[in-house]
Amino acid sequence: MLSTCILGCENAEEADSTQKSVSKQEASQAQPSMTPPEGSPSAGANITFAFDEFDFGTVWDDKPVDCTFPFMNHGDKTLVISRMKAGCGCTTPVADKTVLQPGEESVIRVQFNPKGKSKKQDKKVTIFSNSSLEPEKTFWIRSYVQPIVDVNPKFVQLGEMKMGQETTNTFNFTPAPDDFVITRIRGIGKHGQFISGELLDTPEGQPKQILIKVSSDMPWGAFHSQLEVTGNGTMPDGSPVSHTFTVFANGKAFGNLKADDFIARLGSLRSGGSYNKRIRIYRADGEMFAITNATILSPNVDGINATAVQVPSTEGMAYEVVVSGTLPANYVGQVSGELLVQTDVPGEEVLRFRITGVVPKKN
Repeated sequence: MLSTCILGCENAEEADSTQKSVSKQEASQAQPSMTPPEGSPSAGANITFAFDEFDFGTVWDDKPVDCTFPFMNHGDKTLVISRMKAGCGCTTPVADKTVLQPGEESVIRVQFNPKGKSKKQDKKVTIFSNSSLEPEKTFWIRSYVQPIVDVNPKFVQLGEMKMGQETTNTFNFTPAPDDFVITRIRGIGKHGQFISGELLDTPEGQPKQILIKVSSDMPWGAFHSQLEVTGNGTMPDGSPVSHTFTVFANGKAFGNLKADDFIARLGSLRSGGSYNKRIRIYRADGEMFAITNATILSPNVDGINATAVQVPSTEGMAYEVVVSGTLPANYVGQVSGELLVQTDVPGEEVLRFRITGVVPKKN
């Protein structure tokens, strides 16, 4: 078998209107075979499909769906499929056979995973072969994805939060099952232990609502979490369903200390080149504080250094923490690590910052 898939996902452009198409209902009534085309076989290998489009119609977003594209070699030479490319990581094509003799038939099975998708979806698959007429043959799968639970918004912005104070926000959701009952709400992700959720009472006929709570003991710095919600209900067709959906909740948490960024962004670098990135840390209430240490943890390249220098400020006392160094002469790839800053401020003794950069490959 040959299976190839490209990651990344976006709706592709519309296919040629002259393509032969089949619906889910029509395909269910047909056997996975095809009627040989009229006329004599072509000179050389010739990949020929029974149809070029498959329309799943409306599908729910909870599980993958599959379809089959019958094809044959309508040529007088051996057909060899070298690779297949899907325009989306949600689409996976698998060929039962990749070498077909003249007149031989086979199928390509395509699976589409609608999880995380919504509304109209058009996905393209390209077959690369030694076919004399169409060495790059394209076919399409189409669908309209209906979410079991429609969430708005899926990404909740928590904004700037104050350490020591609980933060709350809300989001709406509309389940397809009228009798949908939530059985579990839990925080997951990097800071999932600091987040929880509570179902609120809402008027009948209105979207349901969940209150997000971020606990007062949230850590200093960038805050990344997810709220995972699970429930049970009965689908419109009468079938029972257990469904889990996830909402992202991100923000930033400050105490007495603030910073102008949570990431030391080195940007695009060059092999053997030097870099210098400054992050400003200050105390907005005007009180004195000291940075007692700045160090680099888990660097993936040698030579990343950190120093802290007190600087003038109109917003109270301030320091600049400088991340600097020189890359190895032949290094290519990601530059990463963690900047750890220690202070004498109670409750904010340790501040953490990501370090990111890249040395791109030369063409």
